Amino acid sequence: MPDILNDVPESHRDLLQAPLTATLTTIDAKGLPQSTAVWYLVDSDGQLKGSITSDRQKYRNLRGNPQCDLFIIDPQNPFRTLEVRAEAELIADPEKATVAKFAKRYSVDEAMLTSAEENRYTVTYRPRRIVSSPPAQG
Repeated sequence: MPDILNDVPESHRDLLQAPLTATLTTIDAKGLPQSTAVWYLVDSDGQLKGSITSDRQKYRNLRGNPQCDLFIIDPQNPFRTLEVRAEAELIADPEKATVAKFAKRYSVDEAMLTSAEENRYTVTYRPRRIVSSPPAQG
């Protein structure tokens, strides 16, 4: 799998590298969009990832339809955005290894992000189309 940073214009790579919040839009069983705020990171393998629990609507939506959209707005300039239209791959994360990476990236206590009863999944966003705004010059 190619590194997502190679597919994102240099002008917008910082939006993937900074600990920001994105909007994840999924499609529910009735075909309706559902959006939620999520954290994300580019993992050591170069893939864009998230972490979710199986009790959340976004998990159920992605199980039924893996097509999704991750939308990031630059907090310093709301007209500069990065959209990653993707297919999500869900992988069980019983050791909560991805959560540990998120805790470090977002400077929070890992215990705040997990509970013993939850079933965690790592989401790998497989980009289908990447849209930057304003469009990259070139």
